[in-house]
Order: sequence, then C-alpha cells, then structure tokens
Amino acid sequence: MPDEKARGRIIVLTRIWPTTERPSLGSFVRDRVRGVPDLRVVHPRPGRAPWPVIYAFLLVDALRVRGPICGVEAHMAVPTGLVGLLVARLRRVPLVVYAHGRDVRGWNRKPFPIRWLTAFVNRHADLVVTNSQDTAAYIRQMGVEPIIAPPGVDLARFPVTPPPRTGRVLYLGGRNARKGYPVAVELADTLVGPWLRDVEPDEIPALMAGHDVVLMPSVAEPFGLVAVEAIASGRWVVASDVGGLRDIVIDGVNGTRVTDGNFAGAIARVPAYDPAAVAATADRYSLERWQTAMARLWDDLLAAERA
Repeated sequence: MPDEKARGRIIVLTRIWPTTERPSLGSFVRDRVRGVPDLRVVHPRPGRAPWPVIYAFLLVDALRVRGPICGVEAHMAVPTGLVGLLVARLRRVPLVVYAHGRDVRGWNRKPFPIRWLTAFVNRHADLVVTNSQDTAAYIRQMGVEPIIAPPGVDLARFPVTPPPRTGRVLYLGGRNARKGYPVAVELADTLVGPWLRDVEPDEIPALMAGHDVVLMPSVAEPFGLVAVEAIASGRWVVASDVGGLRDIVIDGVNGTRVTDGNFAGAIARVPAYDPAAVAATADRYSLERWQTAMARLWDDLLAAERA
C-alpha cells in the first residue's frame, strides 16, 4: 500500500461504525482504515439525539482535529457527505465522498431537500467513489462520473472448508424485508442478523463452514458484503439478480442468480461445487486490494491538487 505518512493525514467521517449492540454496523468502514497508522476514531455521541444534533457534533469533532490535514473522506453522501464538504472547504482540502448505495439509491424520488442535498454534495465533491455498477448508475444521474472501488474483506479470516453436504441454508440479513426476510424465513435453516440475533464478525466464518448455501433473496442490494464473505469461505451463494450482487455472484461459477423468484428451486439445483474454486473468485474483493485502490485514488487526487 502507498505510504500513508508520505501522503499525510486524512479525516474519515462516518456515522456507521461497529458498536456493542450492532457489531456488524459499518464493518466495511472499519476495515477501510484497518492498519492505518496514527488512527483516531471519534465514536458517535451516546444517546438518541435528533440527527441534526448528531451531525453537528460530528462537524465540531472534525473541525477540532489538530495538526495538518490533507483531505476529508466521507462515507455516505448525505448527511455525512454534507458535513465532509463543510469541513473540507473550511480546512481548504479536497473531499472524497464514498457512496454506499442507500444514500444515493432513488435519490431523484426523495423529498426535494434530500434530493437537492444529495446532488449538491456529489457534484461538489472533488471525487466520488462507490461500491458497484448499480450504485454508480444513480450517481451518473446527477451528472457525476464516480470511480468504482468495491469494499474488500480480509480473506485470511475465512478459511475454505469442505461443505457439510447436508443442504443447510444460511441467511444473515436480519429481520429486514429489503434483505428478503419473508423468503428466507421459509427456506433458511439458520437466520441471523439485525433484529434476529446480531452476530460478531468473528462468528461468521464458523457459520459459513456449517452450511452449504448462503441465501441472499434481497429486493435491493447496493453491494452485498455477505456474498463476498460467503464466496471467500468457499460457499455457494443463491442470490437475487439485483444491484451489486450482479458484480459479485458469477452465475454457475460461485453461485446462482435468481431472476424468476424461485429461490426454492435454485437451492434444490445447487451443484456439487468445489469450495476452493468458489473461493478463488473472491480474490478481486480482498481488503488489501480495496485499501490499495483507495490509497492510489488519494495519491492521484492530491498530486492533481498540487499541480
């Protein structure tokens, strides 16, 4: 990875970060900065304050960071990106917005203030980065061309083990209709996730190892980190043919993309797959590749600023 110290310090703004109650919340942002030297994390303020208060505190915390700063990176275009834009302009440094999906999906159908702010932040960022072709399409509607740098996982955390060959199906999307819970409750042997049973990240490899298939019947899925984790574990993914899952799940190679809603049929037709061959397709989503891609984007942006 390019030298972080040579580049300078970057403020990373996020409202999503793992907590005791939600250990998987924002895990991709935590992984984004894993291994960064001199890392300081400012946790969200405790309590259930109104969101304007929460983001006002985030703004104050970012402005109070001492020492030279060379840039601001905001995860989620709105509202975090708006805070990032204010911080970047006040500190006279460039802003990178990383759009994760729900912050831009259907932006042009949202109430006018949200619609206007979403477009404003993306259009005034120095660089917009996103996770999939699906999310990028929404950003292009704003007249902005994003860079696609999909999140990665630490592949070493997911050992490839022989599948149990018992036909067991795992679902990790929680009690969330957008994740396809109504379908999963009928077809999955194990159901975990928010509002069911939140699992620690360290539990996920063992869960994968104990099942043959990971089910993702999502209605919408901007990226699909669970699919990456499943494939890295050498497990076949049965997923909706939507969003970022189209980038991750290679039909007939590491999973099945369901176009007709017949998830039961797709599960019944899962082949006797080779877990090592499935896991080999996860290399393009390694954490090292993501961190390196983001570092290079920052290096290029800062070089252009200095030119």
